[in-house]
Amino acid sequence: MKRIPHSRLLAAAGLVLCAIATGCPRNALLPSIDPSLASCVPSGTLLLAGVDLEQLRASQLYRKLSPATVALADPLRNASYVIVSWSGNDLTAIARGSFREPPPGSELIAPNLAVAGAPEAIRAARAQHRSGTTGAPDLLSYAQPLARENPIWAVARGTATLPLTGNLANLKRFLHSTEHTTAAARITDTLSLNIAGVCRTAGDAQHLERTLRAFLSLATLRQGGTLGQATVTVDDLTVRLTLTADAADAERLLH
Repeated sequence: MKRIPHSRLLAAAGLVLCAIATGCPRNALLPSIDPSLASCVPSGTLLLAGVDLEQLRASQLYRKLSPATVALADPLRNASYVIVSWSGNDLTAIARGSFREPPPGSELIAPNLAVAGAPEAIRAARAQHRSGTTGAPDLLSYAQPLARENPIWAVARGTATLPLTGNLANLKRFLHSTEHTTAAARITDTLSLNIAGVCRTAGDAQHLERTLRAFLSLATLRQGGTLGQATVTVDDLTVRLTLTADAADAERLLH
């Protein structure tokens, strides 16, 4: 069976992390993470991210994105929700949907669950699913409240090293300055993104705040335009980055 190259899966993960995906009304209360999806998350997971693909396809911002950006989600066109797990070595995409056959490059491990990734990653997800419990309970505890109110979410340990390049490579330095990081986003006709990094010390938090401000200034200069309306704040050990962007700014963040 032909598998999706890891670069395609990493691109999809980048979409999740950048929140170029989906949205819902702010007064909507979304369900928490599907237990069947959570049960596929293997132990050793360093980063976990999820996106409601039905919300993705219905959002106004999604329809404004370029065909090349939209094509990144094409392998999961028949899925309704996807979770991406990164272990430091393996990237695993776990999709829920009404599948007649698995999406390209994936395997069905249950009638409504498909997993894509390296063979060892698929085996790990299948074995974890059989256990009936998630392999990353602490990350799920951070993710549950995010998933209840946000169609896009991500949680990561501070030890996570992501195989990302370009602007996204800066996420690695951000993560390594924290104990853990959470991200949540909503989209209507614009992208609203909130990232919170919980640092080990107040000094680390202040240093991260300065680093983020410098990065935003440099990124804006390199792009030759705005990257949306961004704000960086620090509260004791937590550093928050909030950003609002239109479709053009969102694509600049990705590329």
